[in-house]
Amino acid sequence: MGGRRAAVWDDPAQDAAKIRRLSRAVHAVEPLGTGHYIAETDLTAAATRARRSFTPEDRQGLQHLKARYDPDGVFCTYLTPEDATPT
Repeated sequence: MGGRRAAVWDDPAQDAAKIRRLSRAVHAVEPLGTGHYIAETDLTAAATRARRSFTPEDRQGLQHLKARYDPDGVFCTYLTPEDATPT
């Protein structure tokens, strides 16, 4: 069974409080999950999210494709924990 965690609000003044609340909720249920749907996860929130989004074989294949087609690192990636670190 899948679960979805999301939050919606209109007032920008609530951003910090709402994001903290959502982050706590996500952190509380994260041990129960087995991975992430790549298009709907905040990969910058934790390096483990990017790692858990791909099987080791898929990650290796994606890294190979990136090395072949983007050797200069032009495109954004979250294939390594360093790539997922917020700037």
